[in-house]
Parts: sequence; C-alpha cells; structure tokens
Amino acid sequence: MLSSTPKNRKRRVRKKTTKLDQWSIPETSSKKSRKAKSPTETYQKLHAQIGAIESFLEKRHLADAKRLQMRQQNILPPPDRKRKARSARSMTLAEKRRYNATRNLNGFKFLLLFCLACGIAWWLIFSGI
Repeated sequence: MLSSTPKNRKRRVRKKTTKLDQWSIPETSSKKSRKAKSPTETYQKLHAQIGAIESFLEKRHLADAKRLQMRQQNILPPPDRKRKARSARSMTLAEKRRYNATRNLNGFKFLLLFCLACGIAWWLIFSGI
C-alpha cells in the first residue's frame, strides 16, 4: 500500500512511426516512383482547400460581428471557447501514480504525528502535570 519502490508494471509501448514526418521534405527517389498527378486534380484539391479556409474565416467574421452587436445592445455574449490548454495541463499516468504515492505517504505521516500529539496531550492531561 505504501511501498516506496515502484512495482513492476507493464509499460505502455509508444507507437513507433516509420513514416517520414509530415513537415519534412520527402526524398527525391520516392518522387520518381509516384504517379504524376494531373493538373485538374491538383487544381480541384487546392480549390477545395481554399474554399474551406474561406468558409472558416467567414464563420469567424460573422461570430465576431454578432459578438460586437450583442455588446452594443448591452447583452453579455457567451464566453469564448477554451483552447486545448486542459490537455497540456493533464498529467501522465506515471506522474499521477507518483503524485498519489507521495500524497498517501504524507497523509500517513500526518496521521501518525497527529495520533502522537493527541497521545501526548492525553498523557499530560490525565497525568496531573
């Protein structure tokens, strides 16, 4: 329960990526083996990406305009959505395990010291000093 040594736990094996990083430049030899894309296919893909970006920006602009209009009408607008800061603050399982182990140990020490203090107080009261 209060062991200070870590137990033999099966560690999680992280997934090893064999592919190149998404942002790295691919090798020139791999380009030769791939088929050349047609210009219309490239055009359609770029057009779709531009359309997605434009719609995102338009929605953002409309939300900002609506928020400004609500403030002008003295209506409290809904709060902004939080970014994913919560995931950055969350602890890993190993950190949680270490944190809980130290908390349990400190709690046990506090309980022992509290019982000792109560025992000394009881002894002083009933001993007549």
